[in-house]
Amino acid sequence: MKRRLFIKKSIVLGAFPFITSNLIARNRSDKNIVDKPFNLNYAPHFGMFKNNAGEDLIDQIQYMYDRGFRALEDNGMKNRSVSTQNKISSKMASLNMVMGVFVAHKIYWREPNLTSGNKELQREFLENIKESIPVAKRVNARWMTVVPGYVDLSKEMAYQTANVIESLRRACDLLESQELTMVLEPLNWWSNHAGQF
Repeated sequence: MKRRLFIKKSIVLGAFPFITSNLIARNRSDKNIVDKPFNLNYAPHFGMFKNNAGEDLIDQIQYMYDRGFRALEDNGMKNRSVSTQNKISSKMASLNMVMGVFVAHKIYWREPNLTSGNKELQREFLENIKESIPVAKRVNARWMTVVPGYVDLSKEMAYQTANVIESLRRACDLLESQELTMVLEPLNWWSNHAGQF
């Protein structure tokens, strides 16, 4: 027996199971990627698939659709240009996709705003809500995320709650007539959003 021939055959035979299993797995995964939509409106956001679909937002929407998603969430929608919002809306309409939530206002991550009862901060919040209404109409959104902001350690929790409720009540007055819904996002105090109301 020739040693070189033996080694070559051993390498080929030893690698065979790995090569074939990889090909079988690849074929199976390709078959699983079909245009079958999910039963629920799961809403990924921009950036989740940029390594697969590229940086272009419209290409990302198409990729989401091709993978079975029929909804989109975009926290930063309000801050995008009107032309970008229109392009996103047009693409989603052509695919019969639903716009999920977007953030409707400036969120205070480190200082109290709605909890404080500060009338100037409440006015700012309500102005942000007003500005979000045409955005929602433009992108066919029905829901907006609202985060009450940081707790006010100088006030009892009952007063903070009353302040937040008052701001939310006024925001409801603006949104109800437009048939838009605020989504009050419950943030996890213990894992990644410490200090949020």
